Amino acid sequence: MIEAPRHVPSNVDAERAVLGAIIANPKALDRVGDLRPDHFLHPAYGRVFAEAQRLVAETGMADAVTLAGRLAGEESFQATAIIGDAVAAVVGVSSIGTYSREIVETWFKRRLLAIGDEMAEMAMMPTPEGEGARDLYARAMALLDDTVGTDTGRASMSLAQAMQAALDAAGAPLMSTGFPSIDAILGGLEDATLNILAGRPGMGKTALGWQIALNVARQGIGVLAISLEMSGKELGRRALAAASGVPVKAIKAGDYSNRQAEALLNAQREMSGLPMTIEDGGGLTMAQIDMRTRAAHRRHGVQLLVIDHLHIVRPEDRDERNGATWAVGKISRAAKQIAKRHNIPVLLLAQLSRGVESRDDKRPVLSDLRQAGDIEQDADTVSFVYRPEYYLGQEPETREGEGADKLADRRSEWEQRKRDLAGKAELIVAKVRDGEIGTVPLLFNGATTSFQEDAR
Repeated sequence: MIEAPRHVPSNVDAERAVLGAIIANPKALDRVGDLRPDHFLHPAYGRVFAEAQRLVAETGMADAVTLAGRLAGEESFQATAIIGDAVAAVVGVSSIGTYSREIVETWFKRRLLAIGDEMAEMAMMPTPEGEGARDLYARAMALLDDTVGTDTGRASMSLAQAMQAALDAAGAPLMSTGFPSIDAILGGLEDATLNILAGRPGMGKTALGWQIALNVARQGIGVLAISLEMSGKELGRRALAAASGVPVKAIKAGDYSNRQAEALLNAQREMSGLPMTIEDGGGLTMAQIDMRTRAAHRRHGVQLLVIDHLHIVRPEDRDERNGATWAVGKISRAAKQIAKRHNIPVLLLAQLSRGVESRDDKRPVLSDLRQAGDIEQDADTVSFVYRPEYYLGQEPETREGEGADKLADRRSEWEQRKRDLAGKAELIVAKVRDGEIGTVPLLFNGATTSFQEDAR
């Protein structure tokens, strides 16, 4: 008879009882929940459990003789003895749920002890170059999250339950971006989704992402904004400009009228109570971002995470060694995992490759995402910010051999096009996992770096 080592959380009697019940009555498997072979203390018991599951699936039963015969060729343990102990410990089917939960509970405790030992050992060793105690903490949290993620606490459901959950959620309002036309295509920001907002430098992706974050906060919804590029002061300046209508340049220089000063004070009062937290530290890894999200979720009830931007998230050293594409893929997958783990939408900003600049039609497509494959695969929605006036260029200069009339015509045409394109912007929604793609016309105010609906 196999006994448990001393001072190790376990319940070998419960393990034997569960195996014995399955051998006696295959219907006992319906009551074990999400119990897995690795939850058993002894690998030999886990092996018997796995084979019993397989046998019931194939034949409808797992009697002791057949089960022992299936395992007879394995020399690593005495299957007959283990099955005999299990049969001797058999209990009623009604008790199986309780015993199964006890097996998982002791497994969970053993995992916590193992993680504690690993962290203690790592804390006593010299810190690797480029890392600190916070990286160690982030690693511990990742291990704990992995443990929770594989625990039976993560419920499974039948197809019938899944369909009912979909119907129950039908019509429920999702988190609004604050732009009705964007919500009409995206359906709002849904929990546990990864939403990519991308653009070339200067297109306004940070401005739009930041504005969406503010719009969500105005709904009384907690927001965590991770800005890896801009400082909190810069973001605050943009928020004041968008809300007050005072140009960013004037705010930065402190050169504004009394009327503008009053508008700034009103905007400051209006937004001071918004439930938003800003982290503007550069060089964060996704593990550290996850750590900050967890803390903000616990302290402030954060329900939206905004990260600006993907391509300056610091990859883990081991990922960076595998190349930029691999590292970006790991980062995008980590962002999706954060969304699912905390059951919140993640708005992840990203840059586009320079390839768009070489085309006549510079409207972005999915392949313009830098290291596009993994990002496109992980994302639930992908949207691009596009402003055609950005590519208009400077006023035409005189060409060699060109007459004054020809130059005047070209300048007139350029000026007309400049007027036509002034302030025009598009949000190109290139992927919606549960919907249709489309383009949303917007207006961009360069002075206040803000977007609004195009009502024209």
